[in-house]
Amino acid sequence: MNSDPSQDAPRERPRRERFCLRIVLKCCLYLVALLLLIGTVGAVLALLAYRHVTEPGTAGEPIRVTIPEGITATEVGTILAENGLIEHELFFRMALKIDGAHEPIRHGKYDLPIGLSPLELLERLYAGPTLESFVDQFKVTIPEGLTVTQMARLFDTPEAFVEAAADPGLINRLGIDALTLEGFLMPNTYFFPEQPTEREVVQRMVEQFERTYAALLDAIPEAAGRSKMEIVTVASLIEEEARTDEERPLIAAVIYNRLEKNILLQMDSTLQFALGKYGQRLVNDDKEIDSPYNTYKRPGLPPGPISNPGEASLRAAMKPSNDKYLYFVSNADGKTHTFSVTAREHEQAVARFRRAIRQQRKALEEKRE
Repeated sequence: MNSDPSQDAPRERPRRERFCLRIVLKCCLYLVALLLLIGTVGAVLALLAYRHVTEPGTAGEPIRVTIPEGITATEVGTILAENGLIEHELFFRMALKIDGAHEPIRHGKYDLPIGLSPLELLERLYAGPTLESFVDQFKVTIPEGLTVTQMARLFDTPEAFVEAAADPGLINRLGIDALTLEGFLMPNTYFFPEQPTEREVVQRMVEQFERTYAALLDAIPEAAGRSKMEIVTVASLIEEEARTDEERPLIAAVIYNRLEKNILLQMDSTLQFALGKYGQRLVNDDKEIDSPYNTYKRPGLPPGPISNPGEASLRAAMKPSNDKYLYFVSNADGKTHTFSVTAREHEQAVARFRRAIRQQRKALEEKRE
């Protein structure tokens, strides 16, 4: 047996090296496991935070909150947190990033329910103050189907409203590719912290239109194949012709079917717009006028919207029914229409309408006697 320790050293060195290597490998494995654990925990926390920010909540008691003019989005989050509407302003900043719209948050007084998600709160702040219970809110109600001129009559200075709706600078800033804002003023009830200018009302209505249009387009992606101007123009025709929500998709189908077959639209509503005879009966001479809005003479759609349609008509213009109808005529009840595929069916429907009207007139005359 060799007792020289110098000869045992080479055997011990690999043993120590293997031991050190095992330690290093174990440390690496522990480090990888730790990183995976941290990543998993981080992902879970991120998912929980995302769900907390985005999932709809259950509305509870409302909290009255005032958003001052000119404050930052972070400061808005702080106000919401201080009032107990969110747990931390960080969640509101997350909602801003998730939404990505970067719209201005409107100052004013809000009645915000406890329990809403930060994303839901953000949507309410985008929409602006909507407190019917606050007596110091200025309320503006715009019905569906009015033209810019008709809307203007609701204000103290109609000419200022008309000027704002035709202001090229404002139209360009709002991102509308049109000469006027006819068709892009969303009918709704709006609340302002104080009496607004006509320009402020116009801007709010266009912003609401854009939100409504974008939401409908997200829900009806097949409508992306049509231009915004085409959809809004068709929607304005539907708004003027329809009597019930159920008929709107049917009227949309008639319009698109006639356009596809190069058949004149022949709609009284376009002539009424051109002549300013809103809601009035037309005579045959009216159908001879030289106007791009005379769909009895000019093929295709009119050059632009003839009124400001509501959400139901915009939806119908984006998603018409699959029916093959080419014609419709009013029924004697004044509330519904009869739809037809062929000219013969339409002529029969017109004849029935005229008979019914004659009978109504005769009955009325007999009653007077």
